[in-house]
Amino acid sequence: MKVLHVTDADLPARHFNGFDLLDDLAGHGIAGSQVVLRKFSNDPRVTTLLRGPADEELQERLLQVERRHSMDGLLFPWGRLLAQTPEFEDADVVHYHLIHKHVLSLYDIRWLFGLKPSVWTFHDPWPLTGHCIHPMESTGWLTGCAPCPYLRREFPMADDRASEMFEIKHRIYADLDVDVVVASPWLLDMVRRSPLGSTFPNVHLIPFGLDTRRFAADQDKNESRRRLGVPVGDFVVLVRESSWEAKGLQHAIAALEMRTPNSPTTVLTVDERGLLSALASEYRLIELGWVDDDELYPLAFSACDVFLMPSLAESFGLMAIEAMAAGRPVVCFEGTALPAVTHAPECGIAVPWADAAALRAQLDRLAADPSERNRRGNLGRAIVATEYAHEHYLDALAGLYESVLTRHDRRRRPAGDDAA
Repeated sequence: MKVLHVTDADLPARHFNGFDLLDDLAGHGIAGSQVVLRKFSNDPRVTTLLRGPADEELQERLLQVERRHSMDGLLFPWGRLLAQTPEFEDADVVHYHLIHKHVLSLYDIRWLFGLKPSVWTFHDPWPLTGHCIHPMESTGWLTGCAPCPYLRREFPMADDRASEMFEIKHRIYADLDVDVVVASPWLLDMVRRSPLGSTFPNVHLIPFGLDTRRFAADQDKNESRRRLGVPVGDFVVLVRESSWEAKGLQHAIAALEMRTPNSPTTVLTVDERGLLSALASEYRLIELGWVDDDELYPLAFSACDVFLMPSLAESFGLMAIEAMAAGRPVVCFEGTALPAVTHAPECGIAVPWADAAALRAQLDRLAADPSERNRRGNLGRAIVATEYAHEHYLDALAGLYESVLTRHDRRRRPAGDDAA
C-alpha cells in the first residue's frame, strides 16, 4: 500500500505530522511519501508545493489578503498542484495532517477527498471553530461562533467574521468523504458535541505513540544533570518556555513567583529563551532553547523531578507522555486533554484551569515528597508502555488505512461483484 502524508512542513513536528511515519510504517508494508508546503529535509520522498520565490511571494500576498478581509483558509491554490503530483496520483490513501496552516483551501478539500481515500487527523480543534486554533474558555464553537470575543487569537481576524467562517465549514463538511483521527478522548468529545463535528460519520481515537527507548526511565539522573549543567542536589522543575498564550507560561511564572522555594530549585526549560527574568532572583534558570538533538532532548526529562505543563489548551500533549516515559510526574490544568491523557488524578495531577496558586501547591507538595514523585513516575511509565507504545500507534494507523481502502474499493465495484 502507498500512503501520502500532506502537511505544512516535514521536519517541524515530525513525530506526528507524517514524516517519521515514512520509515516507521515500512514494516507494515506501507510505502510512504510526503507533500509539504515547505521542505526542510533532504529526503527524496518529500515534495514541496512552494518551488521558488514567485510561489513564496504569492503565498505571502494571499496571507495578507486573508488577514485584511478576515478570512481563514479560503484562498490558497496549492490543492490543485497537490493533485497533480506523482505522489498523489500513485497514492492508495492520502493522510492529511496540519493542512489548516495555510496549506489548502477549504474549498478544495471536498474535491481532494473525493479523488482518493482520505484520512484527516485533527491535531487541534481548528476544524470545529470559526477561526481559532484553540477556543479555550470560549463556548462559541458549540453554537456557531457568533459573536467571537477572541478575534486576536490564532488565526486572528481584523473584523468578526468567525460565524461566517463557521457556516462555510458547515457547508463544506456536509457529506464530506473522509475518516477523521483524533488523539485524545478530550478532542473526541469536542468532535461529538460540535455542530461541525457531527457531520463526520467516521471518527477514530488513535493516541499518538512514543518510542520509549528515547526516554529510558533508568537514565541516570545525576549524569543527565551533569551534561546539562544542572546542580545534582536541586529540586528541578521542567517547563516549556513558550510565548504562545495557549501554553500557559504566564501561570507557571505566577506560581513560581508566589514565594521563595524551601530548598534550592532549578527551573529547566526548552523551546524559547529570555521569558523568565522575573524568576532569576529566587531560582537557578537553565534555558536550553529549542532542542532538536534526539540525544540531548530526553536528558531534560531525565534531569528533572517534575514536569510542569500549564497549558491552557492542549489537544494531546506529547511532552506529557515523554515525561511519563521518563518516569516523571506531570502537573497540568483541567479543561484540556492532559488530565485524561495523563490519567489524573491517579498518575498526572490536574488542578483548576488557570489557577496558579493550585499549581504552586502541587509543586511544593511534590518537592517535599520524593516517594510520591516516584510512585507517580513509575505509574506513568507503565501507562505509556501499555497505551502510548509506538507499535500500537503504527498498528492502529495501518489498520485504519486498510479499512479505509477496503471501504472505498467496495464503493467502486459494480453491483453484484461482492459475490464473485
